[in-house]
Amino acid sequence: MLKFSELLVLFLIVRLSHSQTSKCQNKPGTVAADWAIVYKAPGQNNGKIIFATAAGAWDDGAQALSNNAGHSFAKTLEDVVRNQNNIKFLAYNNAPPGVPSMKTKSN
Repeated sequence: MLKFSELLVLFLIVRLSHSQTSKCQNKPGTVAADWAIVYKAPGQNNGKIIFATAAGAWDDGAQALSNNAGHSFAKTLEDVVRNQNNIKFLAYNNAPPGVPSMKTKSN
């Protein structure tokens, strides 16, 4: 069982830490959206985007995905891709890169 001092330290660590969450944005990246999906084929700069307000209607992306302004996914992922020492990001993918048609429990 945790001692009181250990419990207090754990509580303070949890209480004093903070996190940032990405939020989906509309096409120009100015207003929050409930959900959005982007599809970008390999070797292309622009992708196709679909939003909660227009389900089933794929639209061309406003800007190249590498452009950091005027693009909904650039705004959503700005904390993931920018270089800041105080922001950490963790992502997981169970398929190794460069292995086509890998079967996993999730597919």
